Amino acid sequence: MDEHMKRRLDKQKQLFKQLGIQMDALSIHEKQFNYKLRGYDPDEVDEFLDVIIKDYERFYAHISDLMDKWQEQQYMIRNLKNVPKPQADPNLIDRKQIEDVIKQLEYSVRQLKAKARPDKDPYME
Repeated sequence: MDEHMKRRLDKQKQLFKQLGIQMDALSIHEKQFNYKLRGYDPDEVDEFLDVIIKDYERFYAHISDLMDKWQEQQYMIRNLKNVPKPQADPNLIDRKQIEDVIKQLEYSVRQLKAKARPDKDPYME
């Protein structure tokens, strides 16, 4: 067995142990059964176990992928929590302030008009 496969199986065993799964692909593959007079066909059992082993490998790959994605998400969440919140720009004026200034200017314009034309005709304008 090559080194890459051995490391992969070790990671798989550790993950399955964490998840409470007793069997891994290698232990299924290495399982030996006793022969009896009216037992099952060994070739058929081996074929079935090979299907189970392939499923275990797919499960492991899927679980590993999901765990990697989960760790990436946790890392992103941690980084987002540490990002300082943007402060309001002190140079920006909010809408209420603008409306108040406009009202004051309109009032001042009316006052100026009243002073400029004191004999104002109430029917003009």
